Amino acid sequence: MPKIGENSLIGQSGKTYRMNVYTSDIQFNDFIPGVYLMSSVDDAGEERYIFLGETDNIYPLLQKHPEQAKFDAENYNRISFHMNASRDVRAAIIGDLLPTLKPVCN
Repeated sequence: MPKIGENSLIGQSGKTYRMNVYTSDIQFNDFIPGVYLMSSVDDAGEERYIFLGETDNIYPLLQKHPEQAKFDAENYNRISFHMNASRDVRAAIIGDLLPTLKPVCN
């Protein structure tokens, strides 16, 4: 399934991170590392941030995410993804975005 849009998220540092946005039923290919954001978008287009994380491989993580029950309870319907192979860079992005996004399940 193709992306449905893009998000530009601003971290506490003021840096902007561009993320591709997909519906929650996306099937990613194997071995894609990056930062992901689970969210819900209502009928009015308002987005609520649910969980921000990082992974070395998005596909198996989304197949059996340890927090899946929480995502379902929060009615997530979007996944935003920023591809990055560096674990250190991903950790820095998470640290920068968490204080501004304040996802409900982090």
